[in-house]
Amino acid sequence: MRILRHCDIEKDIKLLRKKFNTPLESLEAWEKLFFVKGLTQTPAIDQCGGYGNHKIYKARVIPTSENVGKSHGYRVVFKIEGDQCIIIVFSRHGIYKSEQELITIVKYRLNNLTTS
Repeated sequence: MRILRHCDIEKDIKLLRKKFNTPLESLEAWEKLFFVKGLTQTPAIDQCGGYGNHKIYKARVIPTSENVGKSHGYRVVFKIEGDQCIIIVFSRHGIYKSEQELITIVKYRLNNLTTS
């Protein structure tokens, strides 16, 4: 499976770096795990509803180099499209004001799907 990132993921990482040390490294570690294990064997993945025909999933990402568990870690929201995993949002609790704001960002990025 190919793993791609929405072009706005760089903005997410820049925002996260203001408060946390290793967001990019944590995302890269999760991508490697997902590449090897796939959708069914990677832990802490749930499907999200409310996005029409899009197959959207959310997953927990354990922070690297931080002494916290996955519940205090990052969140990745991604879309499965054929043999591609497209990462749409990379976040952490407290970065967005509400769950609704995060849902709005996911919908916006789905409508503007450009990958890097």
